[in-house]
Amino acid sequence: MNPSLEQLKALLAAAETGSFSAAARKLGKAQSVVSTAISNLEIDLGLELFDRSARYPVLTEAGTRIHQEASILLAQSERLQAIAGELAAGVESRLTLAIDDDSHLPWLGSLLEEFATRYPGVELELLFPLMEDVTELLKSGRAQLGISYQKERPERELASCSLGSVKMPLVVSPDHPLARKTPLRESDLQGARQLMVTGRREGTERHRFRLSAQVWWVEGDLGILELVKLGLGWASVPDFLLHRPLARGEVVVLNPDFIALAELALELQWYRARPLGQAGRWLKEALLARVPR
Repeated sequence: MNPSLEQLKALLAAAETGSFSAAARKLGKAQSVVSTAISNLEIDLGLELFDRSARYPVLTEAGTRIHQEASILLAQSERLQAIAGELAAGVESRLTLAIDDDSHLPWLGSLLEEFATRYPGVELELLFPLMEDVTELLKSGRAQLGISYQKERPERELASCSLGSVKMPLVVSPDHPLARKTPLRESDLQGARQLMVTGRREGTERHRFRLSAQVWWVEGDLGILELVKLGLGWASVPDFLLHRPLARGEVVVLNPDFIALAELALELQWYRARPLGQAGRWLKEALLARVPR
């Protein structure tokens, strides 16, 4: 005979509380029901799960192993029930969010934790393409939501809402020659290596902020920041990545009077003609709710 979920719940409760009576209180059942469930489980498995020789029952070696497996089975059962409930309620089973740079993950963390709590059965996929690729993923249906810096030429097929803006200070290593340039001229920046985020496809977007004749292209702001620390060039880096490097003296900010502090508009995007599911709608509204009004 196969063990029932009720038997497994009784086993876990008894092991966690240390007695059959405490397990009964936790489960809201009579002690005799819990004791019988555990006894029947032992009979079905042909194993002694508890040593009852002392005042309180203690898991045997076999009981400890079965307890571990029972925990996994009950967790899977709860997940199955959650998925079934979400499917019955019209919740999609999978959601893909494309983000143009993984450096945004720190501020997304708490929101994704809430998403996991609300939609435990939804399989969330996070993709980190760069620049134009977010657009292509949304248009093709590979992703349902996208977070990207505002493009110079928006796509008509995509709807978008502002997620605010990101300040992009110019930074270099303290040992870089530009860190000691006073006054700093535009020709100094043009003559030094610039580190820029590249896309996996060619396009005008990648050249939008180019100033220097010599450029190294890097996939992502985190990679750029590491190269800046090594003194390999200057770059505009999102300010939310700079708190620790600045405090540690790993980088310094350049403040040229001929260039205004760059701010990039950040957008949430989705495909107009493709409706979002329930989980996607929640994530969209939660992202927009974090924008200061």
